[in-house]
Amino acid sequence: MDPAVKVLEAAQAHKVLSKEASLTKDEVRRRKDQSQKRPRVHQKIQSYFENMLDGAISPILRLKINRSACNMACQHCCEEPYMSRDLLKKTGKIDPRKQMDLADYKKLSDEADELGLFRFVITGGEALLDRNLGDLITTLDPYKHLIILDTNGYFFNEEKAKWFAELGGYKVQISLDSYYKEEHDAFRSTEGAYDRAINAFKVAKNAGLELLMSTCLVRDRVFSKEFERMMAYCAEEEIPLYVTLAKPVGSARGHEEWVCTKKDVDQLKYLEDKHNIFTHMTPNYGQPGKCITVKGINTVNHDGEIVPCPYMDLSIGNVTKEPLKVILDRGMKNKWLGPYRDECIIGENFDFIKFHNDSVQEHLRETPYLPVPYEKGFALNGSV
Repeated sequence: MDPAVKVLEAAQAHKVLSKEASLTKDEVRRRKDQSQKRPRVHQKIQSYFENMLDGAISPILRLKINRSACNMACQHCCEEPYMSRDLLKKTGKIDPRKQMDLADYKKLSDEADELGLFRFVITGGEALLDRNLGDLITTLDPYKHLIILDTNGYFFNEEKAKWFAELGGYKVQISLDSYYKEEHDAFRSTEGAYDRAINAFKVAKNAGLELLMSTCLVRDRVFSKEFERMMAYCAEEEIPLYVTLAKPVGSARGHEEWVCTKKDVDQLKYLEDKHNIFTHMTPNYGQPGKCITVKGINTVNHDGEIVPCPYMDLSIGNVTKEPLKVILDRGMKNKWLGPYRDECIIGENFDFIKFHNDSVQEHLRETPYLPVPYEKGFALNGSV
């Protein structure tokens, strides 16, 4: 059977919905806003939902910029091995690979637009450290794509919020990993991180930006009083809470004890029905809540390597060397990545975690530069 047919049948089995079906009031409001503010974005959204059942995908492209430079050193960070500071410690020099420039990003934006993709997340490290961030946003075209800024909030003050909104920015995603100030600052190794993040939420709201809080869930945290208080704060401030599950990658590699169990995941799903919280697995906009690999979010590394999940270190191709469509089609044919799954494979599937981490470790014996190229990772793992 053709791989695309398998993917389509899996989607239909999971009752993927289309058009306006099962949208929340807020989702309807946001879609109406786009029809007025960004007609091309709205056109692409409508086209995607009309063609979902025919196998169409429209993933977010998550851009890691500025060599993942960051002002913090978080305990769970999956980016540390990509950062110049880490490479300088290990090798005495920064990554020698050619980094993407504005011309590359313009080409990527055009290809994404042709494929009907409509969302870019700009991240790092800390994206606001990049002096060329404004030029990048303009190059991506914030009226053809929704531009989402992923930040720790430390530098996101009133001036930056106004600047981002005036450039055409759509949403700000701000990280907070504990509702308790001392815990958050310690987790991120940065005094004052909590206060800056809380202020960032306020100024983003005042600038009229869409907003969400992101937080990392380690084992058993979902049952804690602290997490309960965080949910209450988000409800009071009307801030959606985006929850990521801790992954044993990056700085957390080797910390399998942080990985959430089925008990944690079941509790989180229970809370989703009672609070405005969600994960990358949560149903939204009429779509099923399934594993995001290729279909949901793809990370674009500084050198153009496409990684099919923000928490993986294995590439499915390089967008500076071949078309984006070729890379996404390849990913959808991989036996781990293409099929619709009820689990987060890098957070819950220990067979995949072993394959992933073994591949990374073997690669790192030869070179310190991640991600693992396609031919040395997923290519050895077969197709659907």
